[in-house]
Amino acid sequence: MPNLSENIRTKLIEVEDAEPLAGALFQKSFHNEIPDFPKHFVLVSEGKQKEVTTLGYVHFTQHENIYLGGGMCVNTQALRKIPKNLRAQLNHRGGVAYTMLSEAVKQLNDCDAVFGYVGHKGAYKIDLAVGFEQTQHQHLIVYWKKQLSEQQQQTIIQKAHEFGPF
Repeated sequence: MPNLSENIRTKLIEVEDAEPLAGALFQKSFHNEIPDFPKHFVLVSEGKQKEVTTLGYVHFTQHENIYLGGGMCVNTQALRKIPKNLRAQLNHRGGVAYTMLSEAVKQLNDCDAVFGYVGHKGAYKIDLAVGFEQTQHQHLIVYWKKQLSEQQQQTIIQKAHEFGPF
């Protein structure tokens, strides 16, 4: 019997309009419309026949020299339908959320820092594993993209904190 996961690959794609790929998933997860402004990253699996399945979604909003990340959601129904060995490979890499977030953060190169506002313990653990750090503000975490002085870091953290939950 052929190994089905050899014919299926996962990849993170950035899209301008995430509604077709992730709108339903976002609606189900947050009971709200998916943002209509950049940046959208979607983790998809693609089969041999080029059929695409959305496994997860995350959004980043740029504000000056920082990004505010949010809206991360995982399509658990689709995940259960992919071959077990592909699921095992994803789990070995840290799972859908870890894979998606770590790859997306690497692509955000036009900023000093990426922030998240996290209240879910599982998401918090994933974010820390990716390289985010807790700030002095509850729920606000940061992933530094550049070496900055302590004063510069505190200024940027305050700027993100002023947004409140995002």
